[in-house]
Amino acid sequence: MAKNTHLDRLASGAAWDDFCDRLKEAGQTIRDKSPDDDFDRAEGYRHLARLTQNFLRSGLEESDPAKAILSTASNKIGLDNPDYVYAGARLSPNFTYRLTGDLNGVAMLGIGLFSGALGTPKGLIRDAYITTNELEFENERFELIISREEQPGNWLPMGEETNSLNIRQTVLRRREQESASLDLVRIDDGALPAPLDPVGFVQTLDRVGAMVGGIVDQFQAWSDSFQKHPFEIREIDPKFLAVAQGDPNTTYHYSYWELREDEIYTVVLRPPKTFDYWNLQIGNHWLESFDYLYYDTHVNHETASREDDGSVRIHISAKDPGKANWLDTAGHTRGALALRWVGADAPPPTPETFVRKA
Repeated sequence: MAKNTHLDRLASGAAWDDFCDRLKEAGQTIRDKSPDDDFDRAEGYRHLARLTQNFLRSGLEESDPAKAILSTASNKIGLDNPDYVYAGARLSPNFTYRLTGDLNGVAMLGIGLFSGALGTPKGLIRDAYITTNELEFENERFELIISREEQPGNWLPMGEETNSLNIRQTVLRRREQESASLDLVRIDDGALPAPLDPVGFVQTLDRVGAMVGGIVDQFQAWSDSFQKHPFEIREIDPKFLAVAQGDPNTTYHYSYWELREDEIYTVVLRPPKTFDYWNLQIGNHWLESFDYLYYDTHVNHETASREDDGSVRIHISAKDPGKANWLDTAGHTRGALALRWVGADAPPPTPETFVRKA
């Protein structure tokens, strides 16, 4: 679109009107995809509001890669993991960055460089990834250079289209433990951050409007897929991950559940002999995590209680059944389930699942 067209749309107000129209279209998707339940419907519109807030903030306040802003304001998308403390920044292959950190006892760190974006035709594409297994540390501290040109020591190479940094910190006891201390700075002599560009502002409105609607569509396709096998946990269709690439060491499994108040959904896991991490969580119809700081909505390999044979029995219900590994549905009657295996030495057996009366 030509520069003058962008400025004409800015002057006439059409750019803002188009942005609002895209939000209305996304709202129509929420109406179409919502279960016939006021609680789920309200969560759907909250989901849309959260997406809009998140991408306006990141697109307008944190989007200049010259500033190297490391943001910890994560969004609830695609069943975000309660054990992960997320952080991210906008990058440019024209600059060189240094990421430093102190683990503070976190179990794992995954650092990825990406191009593209969620909710776009290209999707989010992983360009490079490194974890604590590959990083060199000195007393839990590390320094990582992010650049196009190869560097000595810890180095993560940017591609020609790399535009973002995403970090996953695995904190196994989220309510008790600190997250890692991280700092991102530019170490080159490139350009200073630019003042607001009117054309760039219009482009941001267009991009955010398209992304919000695209993400709603993208992850409702996930939810639609999971609903076809309720109470049965399956590995996710690879076509979904092709445009939402994350940790290459993780295998993702999902399911969908819908429970009456007097029903319990039980999942029996048999973890492999060797792995780095696993967790199982429940979330809502819109693939948002529940309020895990106040409700017990997930377990991981450290917090779960095991049976004598090494298996783990997880019980999902509205009321506490008086058993170990209870996950609270937190006022929900339906939603999705995510099971992650990280660094497993072999594909774990398919979990056993069943529903019974409380």
